[in-house]
Amino acid sequence: MTVPPAARRACPAPSPVRVDDAGMPAATVITEPERHALTMPEHCDCGMCAPTWTRRRGKSRRFTEPVTLTAALERENPAAWPAMVAQHCACLAAMATAIGHVITAEPDDDLGAPELGLPLMLFAGELAAALQPGPFRTDLPDSLIHTCEQTVTTATLAAAGCLAGLVETVQALSALTG
Repeated sequence: MTVPPAARRACPAPSPVRVDDAGMPAATVITEPERHALTMPEHCDCGMCAPTWTRRRGKSRRFTEPVTLTAALERENPAAWPAMVAQHCACLAAMATAIGHVITAEPDDDLGAPELGLPLMLFAGELAAALQPGPFRTDLPDSLIHTCEQTVTTATLAAAGCLAGLVETVQALSALTG
């Protein structure tokens, strides 16, 4: 089954914001990225794969080149940065919540769920990289930065829960062989 690219978006794109300046007609401020979209991998059927930012090349309508959040932010208009970071944060929160439900549903799994924890950790790392002191952070609202930092922390804890069993198993195997 082929899914159209628009349907493969990981999280809904933010809608344009209406601005009303003291009685002036409301203008639409474009907050959507022009050349990037947060999309799910084409081969993902499980719903637990991490989304990725993809870039359009030239005048193409297809998003084909995978990039990190910081690489996408570098090539976008700064007015779109808060919406892109918020979208990444919302997807990270949804992933952490879904993975938390999986972990609590199978608490006796000896290995944990490294296939879930590693993508979650990498996706959280992309957001953390964008929040470091630098050009992106200075143009983001403080409330968004605070929310993103809390989400990264929550996702990191969820990823640690997925990976703890694997680490313990590797340590036990190391002790047996060493």
